Amino acid sequence: MTRAGWLVTVLLVPSAAAAAEEGTAQAAASDDQASAPEVALPGSTGTLAAGKGSGAAGRIEVARPEGRGAGAATKDLPTWLGELLGLKRPAPPGEAEKKPAKRHLTVIPFLSSSPVTGLGFGVAAAGTTQRGEPANTSLSTYSTSFTVTTQSQYALTSRHDLRFAGDDWGLTGMERWTKWPSPTWGIGGNTPESAKSTMDYQLVRLYELVSRRLFGSLYAGAGYSFDWYFSVSNSGSANGQPTDFSTYPYGTGSTSLNSGPALSLVWDTRDSPVYPTRGIYADFNYTYFPTWLGSGTTWHNVYLDLRSYHQLAPWLVLALWTYGSFTFGHVPYLELASNGSDPNERAVRGYIQGRHIGKSLLYGEAELRFVIWQWLGAVAGLNVHSVTGSKGRGILGDEVHFEYWYPAVTTGLRLLIVRETHANLCLDYGVGKQGQHGFYLSFNEAF
Repeated sequence: MTRAGWLVTVLLVPSAAAAAEEGTAQAAASDDQASAPEVALPGSTGTLAAGKGSGAAGRIEVARPEGRGAGAATKDLPTWLGELLGLKRPAPPGEAEKKPAKRHLTVIPFLSSSPVTGLGFGVAAAGTTQRGEPANTSLSTYSTSFTVTTQSQYALTSRHDLRFAGDDWGLTGMERWTKWPSPTWGIGGNTPESAKSTMDYQLVRLYELVSRRLFGSLYAGAGYSFDWYFSVSNSGSANGQPTDFSTYPYGTGSTSLNSGPALSLVWDTRDSPVYPTRGIYADFNYTYFPTWLGSGTTWHNVYLDLRSYHQLAPWLVLALWTYGSFTFGHVPYLELASNGSDPNERAVRGYIQGRHIGKSLLYGEAELRFVIWQWLGAVAGLNVHSVTGSKGRGILGDEVHFEYWYPAVTTGLRLLIVRETHANLCLDYGVGKQGQHGFYLSFNEAF
């Protein structure tokens, strides 16, 4: 592990321990209790690459009841470390665990790392509230975070997922501002390193989605997506040749506006959204960006996501993931699909985010997750992705053709931070083709 990786681990573990202690203190002080929050620590803060795509704008989050998805671990790292240092006493045998309060707020500093961002610093607040009967309504969650990175990137993000009426209704949304200079190599799957240039822009992104349970584990949603890019500039390539951005006909001015309705359909039988051990997740999203709603051009996005989880042993889980992002019409450059354009921007470890962009993208990944000892785990996986070029003659003027495929191998460690939900601190390393590689640090699994 790199020196930066060890530094991040040392700084984050005490923060997580403090957050866990805060939740315990609040539980002791409250008589009005409900089920534990599914996610006790903030996750992705929203790193955006040039060629991001907005296929995830209509995503539905489905919470799970208390007690589902528990892993094989019996003690998390903050508890183990606190007992080792004498800061926390082990619970007496036979004593029932106290439930945390149904209103919960955690504020922590955090560090992150990826090839695009370098080292990121920030502060995040995450909380839960109860907006229905505790017996049949999951806790509503909300979070706010601010990030600054060593690459002069800034992001301010607010998310919420509100659950009502026995989880039959939900309201999911996000508000985000970013100033995020990042590299781009142009369109297609075989772009040379010499074509690299830097995109700089600011982005205001808003979406809201209302979801309704149709029956069982099937949910439908409808909402609105808004992306406004401004102060857009391109540095030009090192080889002095015109960049794809400078010759691309759509969304390459100093501003680019994309506004339109979104539809979503989700089937979710996972036992936990934090650390699934069994179940299936299927997600279909369609977003339409017409000029009559303010978009600079008319275009469409279809996003398909399929995940399955198989518990091979109490300590071993096989996780499978595939997704596709397909854009049609006059797609603005900054909305083209890219590696890393999944909902949480966690896919394609092993390649720098945004290294390959195109009108459509396919991705697949398989990962083995196993517990080594109490709070220590590990993962090993394979992934592969491909993007299309910028021209075609098929449906809506686009021919979906994937020619170049890029595999990668990944491995990593898992440090269990919250035992009840199996929320992990993830330290991963990925290696791809053509010298691509990267170290990644984040909370919770990539999928």
